[in-house]
Amino acid sequence: MTDVYINVPATQVQEGSSFNATAYFRSGGSASAPSTAKYRVDCKTTGKVLQDWTSLTPAVSISIPITATFNAIQGQSNRIEKKQLIVASDPDAATQTRAIRTWNVSNLQNVS
Repeated sequence: MTDVYINVPATQVQEGSSFNATAYFRSGGSASAPSTAKYRVDCKTTGKVLQDWTSLTPAVSISIPITATFNAIQGQSNRIEKKQLIVASDPDAATQTRAIRTWNVSNLQNVS
């Protein structure tokens, strides 16, 4: 079983910002690439799927771009929205593991 760890550079970002998240894969404490991996991005505040499950090229660490589109405010009446990244190692297998990382996006009001 390959465990997943996710690093994001900040837990609070401004609307329309972008950053790279990094997924790290470990087995028995050592770096280990999974057979397969995938990710998705959701807006927890509105329940919208921002990026459905997308395959990743397996490696011991993978950079995942969190684009300005993912960090766009979905409901203009929301002062802050919570977004989430889920990364799955060996998805759909008996040894599947997942990790979730969340961050908040501040609404800049009337900025597009």
